[in-house]
Amino acid sequence: MNRNKIYFSLLMLILVIVIGGAVYEMLDAGKEEKPYTVSVIVEDSNNDRWIAMRQGLEQAAQDYNINLNFVFSGEFDDIEEEMELILREVRGGAEGLIIQMISDDEGMEELGEVEAQMAVMLIESDVEPQGVYAVTGPDNMGIGMALGREVMQEIGADSEQKRIGILCGNQKQIAMQQRLAGIEQVLAEKNTEISWVLQGNKADMIRELTVNNQEEPVDIIIALGNAETELAVDYLIGRGEERKENCLLYGVGCSEKAVYYLDKGWIKSLVVPNEFNMGYLSMEEVARQLKYRLSRAENMEVDYLVIDQTNLYEEENQKILFPIVQ
Repeated sequence: MNRNKIYFSLLMLILVIVIGGAVYEMLDAGKEEKPYTVSVIVEDSNNDRWIAMRQGLEQAAQDYNINLNFVFSGEFDDIEEEMELILREVRGGAEGLIIQMISDDEGMEELGEVEAQMAVMLIESDVEPQGVYAVTGPDNMGIGMALGREVMQEIGADSEQKRIGILCGNQKQIAMQQRLAGIEQVLAEKNTEISWVLQGNKADMIRELTVNNQEEPVDIIIALGNAETELAVDYLIGRGEERKENCLLYGVGCSEKAVYYLDKGWIKSLVVPNEFNMGYLSMEEVARQLKYRLSRAENMEVDYLVIDQTNLYEEENQKILFPIVQ
């Protein structure tokens, strides 16, 4: 009898343990894991060129339970200003960083120290030495070559030499260096004359564009970034309606302003990187790093499209230009 009581007591104890364990798992499964915090640092963060990328970041943050901190910033005066902002986020408790670096070879020692502590992903442009950090961005050499091919189609079999001006932006960024190399490679194959190549910040290029195009007027302007494309549009509009035909503009861009002036004919052709994917894939990769601490981040390449007035309203192009977040 005593033995039966012992067996019964053991059986009840086992049942209590099993039921208790099941209840605990059910309660634990219902609790959400504490989200990681990921800070995103880009230049001039309120500029609408980042709208599509930010939508991608937000969608991925929602999908992977990430607390997204899209850091407010203006135009950086130098890399020291950007690094100060990066280190502020590190000290503030960020566990991951997604960064658009404004220089390819400065501030790397500090960035290396940051990268050793947390998940880091660069976007759009690499740094020197290349390959040390993971990058999410388009094929920038390919973007330059795509612009070049668009210009070549315009020139066609025209025997008259065309004068070309290039706004190549911040040449401290590898992305812009690669885009310039791509356009120069294609233009070298045709009867073209590059009259001037302007680089630097917005204020410098506005001034230099006005001076250079007065001294050496060009038939075609090529702008290698969204800011440069918007700058060229403003310049041409300021010169008057006839500049649509007298000086054709080809650019890289993704802002609503760039797309609007493509539709209005001020921009002949626009190369648009898939910035929604750039944001989403960057956040997805950082989330994976945070979850699997020993994993190494991978480079992620996003596509781009070439649009003009003839294909602007095609459904697939509209999806990339104006993504709808689910």
